[in-house]
Amino acid sequence: MHRMERKVELLAPAGDWEALKAAAANGADAVYLGLSEFNARHRAHNFTVDELPGVVAYLHERNVRVYVTLNTLIFSDELESVARTARAINEAGVDAVLVQDVGLLRMLGRMCPDLEVHASTQMTLTDGWSIEWARHQGVARVVLPRELSIHDIRRIAGMTELPLEVFIHGALCVAYSGQCLTSESIGGRSANRGQCAQACRLPYELYVDGRHVDLDGQSYLLSPQDLAGYEMVTDLVDVGVCSLKIEGRLKSAHYVAAATTVYRRALDKALAGEAFEPDEQDIEAMSQSFSRGFSPGFLDGINHQRLVQGYFPKHRGVRLGTVVDVSRRGVIIRLEASVRPPRPGDGVVFDQGHPEQDEQGGRLVAVTPWAAGPGRTGKGRSNRDGFLELVFLSGHVQLEAVEIGAIVWKTDDPKLERRLRQSWSSERIVHRRPLDARVVAEVGKPLRLSLKSADGIEAEVASSEPLEAAVRQPVDEAMVRAQLERLGDTPFELAGLELIAPAIESTSEAQGPGPARAMVPKSVLNELRRAAVGRLLAREASSPRAYVPGVPAALRAESAARVAESINRQEGEADGDDARLTVLVRTTDQLEQALSWRSRERVGRVQTVYCDFEDVRRYVDAVERGCREGVRIVLATPRIIKPGEEGLLSQVVRCRPDGVLIRNLSGLAWMRSQSPAMPLVGDFGLNLTNELTAGVLAGEGLVRMTPSHDLTWSQLAAMLKWVDPRWFEMVIHQHMPMFHMEHCIFAATLSEGKDYRDCGRPCDHHRVELADRAGVRNPLLADVGCRNTLFNGVAQSAAEYVPRMLGMGLRWFRIELLNESGRAVHELLDRYAPVLSGREAGRKLWRQLKVLSQVGLTRGTLDD
Repeated sequence: MHRMERKVELLAPAGDWEALKAAAANGADAVYLGLSEFNARHRAHNFTVDELPGVVAYLHERNVRVYVTLNTLIFSDELESVARTARAINEAGVDAVLVQDVGLLRMLGRMCPDLEVHASTQMTLTDGWSIEWARHQGVARVVLPRELSIHDIRRIAGMTELPLEVFIHGALCVAYSGQCLTSESIGGRSANRGQCAQACRLPYELYVDGRHVDLDGQSYLLSPQDLAGYEMVTDLVDVGVCSLKIEGRLKSAHYVAAATTVYRRALDKALAGEAFEPDEQDIEAMSQSFSRGFSPGFLDGINHQRLVQGYFPKHRGVRLGTVVDVSRRGVIIRLEASVRPPRPGDGVVFDQGHPEQDEQGGRLVAVTPWAAGPGRTGKGRSNRDGFLELVFLSGHVQLEAVEIGAIVWKTDDPKLERRLRQSWSSERIVHRRPLDARVVAEVGKPLRLSLKSADGIEAEVASSEPLEAAVRQPVDEAMVRAQLERLGDTPFELAGLELIAPAIESTSEAQGPGPARAMVPKSVLNELRRAAVGRLLAREASSPRAYVPGVPAALRAESAARVAESINRQEGEADGDDARLTVLVRTTDQLEQALSWRSRERVGRVQTVYCDFEDVRRYVDAVERGCREGVRIVLATPRIIKPGEEGLLSQVVRCRPDGVLIRNLSGLAWMRSQSPAMPLVGDFGLNLTNELTAGVLAGEGLVRMTPSHDLTWSQLAAMLKWVDPRWFEMVIHQHMPMFHMEHCIFAATLSEGKDYRDCGRPCDHHRVELADRAGVRNPLLADVGCRNTLFNGVAQSAAEYVPRMLGMGLRWFRIELLNESGRAVHELLDRYAPVLSGREAGRKLWRQLKVLSQVGLTRGTLDD
C-alpha cells in the first residue's frame, strides 16, 4: 500500500462536556456539537451560548477544531434570534457551522463572511449538481447523505472541488435526512427541528395484498443496524474525502471514546499506507458502548437483506450466547465462540423474540463454569464446552420467564467503562502544532526569545535583566532545546531552533582573558517560554472576525423583491381573486379523472395536474392527454437524484411538459443548467420555512413554491407577512409522505435479492402496507429509483384553513391523490370546490370528510 500524504480529518460528536473531553483525548481532529436551540439533536444535553467561548478555548488549546450545528429549518419569527446566536458563534471563534436552511446559509454569508459554513446532511445534497449549487451559495464543505456508496462518492468527487465529509460510524436513519416527515405527521414533532420521535425504531406489521404476513418475530422493519465503516476507511481516503464523521451527539462519552480510538488508529494506518484490522477488544468496546448490530451501511453498495435485521430496535451490546437451561440459582447459557465470558457486575438481558414483551435481565453477581449433574441439560459436559451459569441479584430476574433458546446480550460492562473513562480523565493533548524558536543570548543584553507558529503568527519576549558572561557553563543548544521542549500543557511542540550566542572578549577576572559566551539561567528561559507561549495564544485568539449588522432586514427586502419579480414574469397567472385548483396524480386512472372533472363552482376545473408516476415512460401520454384537454401537465422529478441518475431528468424534459415539479436541489440545479427555459414549481422537499429561503428559490427562477409541511398556521402566517402569498401553493389534502428511504421493504421482505438487479421487482406485483401500533395500515410505494415512500394511512385536510388562506391572499391549492380511483376522485374534488369558491365553510367539509373516512382524518401539520 502507498502512503497517503494528504490530511483527512476525524470528526467526533459531543453532546456534553464529558463526551467533548473524550473526543479530544482519544484523537479527534475536530468536534461537532449543538447549542440549546437550532440543532438537529434537541434531546441531547447540548451546550449554552454562554459556554461556547470556554468550549472553543478548551478545544483550540488541544488543536481540535470546533463545529457548531445550526442544522434545522428556521421559521420567520426566529430569524432575529438565530442571527444573535450566529453572531455569538462567530465571536467565540468557532471554526465552522453546519446548516440545513438555505435562507440561513444566505444570511450567514452576508452577516459573518469570515465564518465557514458546511452543508449539513439535512440539506440532502445527493449528487454533484446539488453540491455545485451549494458551492455557489457559499458552502465550504458538504456532509454527504449516508445512503451514498463509495462508488457514488467517487463520482461526486470527480464533479466538484468542495471538500466532502462522510459518516463512518453510528446510527443510520432509514429515511433520507431532511426528508423525513414521520414525526411531524404522527405527533407534531419535526425531525427537521431536532425533535425526531424515532418512529423508525417502532414495530410494524407487514400486509401484502391486504393479508397479514407473519415474519417470525421480525417486527422492526424500518430500524437499520448501526454503521461501522472501519473496513472502508482506506477506500474513502483514497477517494479523497476530507473528513470521517462519527455519529452520536445523543450517545455517552464512553461511546465517543471507544469509537474515536478505533477510527483514529484506522485513519492513521490508512494515511501511512498500512492495513488496519480491528482486534476483538476494539469491536467489543464499540459494541458494548452502543450497538444495534453493525453493518457497512450503504458504503459498499445497496443490500436490502443486510441493512435491517428487524428483531430489535435498540442498544444490545455484545452477544454472549444462547440460553440452554435454567438452574435453581440462575440461567445456563452456551457462550459464543471467541467471546470473552461476562464478569460479576455486568448487565445482561435475554432477547426472547417478542417485541412487545417485557424483557428479563439484570446485573450479575456470579458467573461459574457449568458441568451439569444428573438429570440436567448439561449432563456430562466439561467446563471446556463453554457453558456458564449466570446468577443474578435476588428477584431481579424471573427465572421461570426465561425461555430456552433466548439470545443473551451483555448490555453493560462497568470494567470497560472505567477503562474508557481513564482515556479522557487526564485530559491529555493528542495533537500538537510545531513551533520554531529563535533565541538570542548576548552578554550584556537581555535574553530574547521569539516563537513562530506554523500559521505564521509570531511572539517575541525579552528578559528584564542583561545576561552575564558564563564562568563555567555557557549557553548551548542542547540546554536551550531541553527547556523549550517543556510544552506539555500547551498545544505546541518544538520543531526548529535557532540559537544566536556570540562570544565576546572577556574582561572578567573570574572568567579570565579570552572569548566568553553568555550564561542563560534555566529559570529565566522557562519564564520567557511561558510568556511567549501565552502571548502567541493570545494573538491567535484575538484575530477579529467581520460582522455585518442589519442583514436579516436587508435580506427580507431582497426576498420580497425576488418573489414579486417571479410573479410579474408569469403573464397574469397570479391575477384575480379566484382560487386555482391543482391535483397531483399517481396513476393514469387518477389522471383521467382529474382531466374530466368539471364544477359549477367558481373554481371551474383543475388548472394544473402534477404527474408523479413510478414509470416515467407513461409521462409522454400524460402530456399529450393534458394538451388535448387544455390542462397544464407538470411532471414530477424523483424525490432523490443520485450520481448517474440525471437521465431520469432528461426523460422528463424530453416529454415536453408544461413544467416540472422540483423535489430536490439536484433537480433544480440540473434544470437551471440543462433546460433553463423550463417552468419550475418547487415542492415541499425543498424545505421552505422562511422568507429568506423564499428569496433564494425565487432567485433560481421557480414560478411557484409549496412551503414545507413543517410549518404550522401561525408560522406560515408569519412568513407571508414578508412575501407575496400569490407565489405559494398550499397542499390542502394529502396522505403525508412520512419515510422516504433508499431501503426497499418490497425487496427485503418479498424477495431474497440485494437490490433491483436480483429482487424480481415484487413492487410491480404486490400492494404492501405497514401497520403501526395503532393498527393504521400505512401504504408503501416504490418510485422509479426503487426508493420507497411510506405514506400515512390517515389522510389530512386543511379544509378549515382554506377561508383564512383565501383571505390572506393565497390562490394556489393542491389536492394530492394516493390510492383514490374512479368516482372517489370526483367526489373528493366536488367536496373541496365549494370551499375553494368561498361558498361553504371549511369546517363543514372537514366534518364530512372525517365521517366518510374509514381510518380517520387529521387537520395535519398546520394545526397549532
